[in-house]
Amino acid sequence: MTTPDTKPEGPADDVGAETLRRMAGLAAYNRWLHDRFDRWLGQRILEIGSGIGNQTQYFADRDRVIASDIDPYYVDILQSRFGTRGNVRMASFRFPLTEADRDDLRAERIDTIVCLNVLEHIEDHESTLRDCAAVLPPGGRLVLLVPALPALYGSLDVHLQHFRRYEKEPLRALLRATGFEADDLRFVNRVAVFGWWLSSRVLKRKVLPKDQLAVFKVMMPLLKLEEKHPPSFGLSLLALARRV
Repeated sequence: MTTPDTKPEGPADDVGAETLRRMAGLAAYNRWLHDRFDRWLGQRILEIGSGIGNQTQYFADRDRVIASDIDPYYVDILQSRFGTRGNVRMASFRFPLTEADRDDLRAERIDTIVCLNVLEHIEDHESTLRDCAAVLPPGGRLVLLVPALPALYGSLDVHLQHFRRYEKEPLRALLRATGFEADDLRFVNRVAVFGWWLSSRVLKRKVLPKDQLAVFKVMMPLLKLEEKHPPSFGLSLLALARRV
């Protein structure tokens, strides 16, 4: 963690940081996404890749929350937002974990891991999921959100440093191979698929445009339709899984 004398002037990934800042403006979407997995959360949570806390804010009142990010710039932002809360710890766990880090997290008695739009940034995603299983007790829970549909992979993914996008059944198989069973695995955010395809595959943009995000706000009622009728495709895959 940085000290006041070594505060970073900016994030290591400017595109990622700008994307997080723009996503922070989509309060209705962030809340909607949280509500899709709130029931799955326990009381002792490790969040991998907390960023600027767009999702952390919704479960920061749990008994124990470890908000982790490997970028010191984000850790400082998390500290400024949640540092006065005695139940929230800021940390920088890098995956795959060292044995010391595994011991540290086991001592924290974590019952839930939240990993939202992070796994695609990690080349060795299988070892990362095995580490998640290793620090959870049997029955411990995983909330995993990853980008879906490999056919959508384009310039936005490249500049966000994504190694991949995921397909539904291969993701289910990956979870099983690494010690998890998915109780719920579904596509989410069908309404954003066209915009991502246009920006990433056709217009070759580096970052999601502000005007496209503004349109997304208007489309929230369509997004809410997914609550009762899960779509057959979507921009992301959401897995609610248990450690077996």
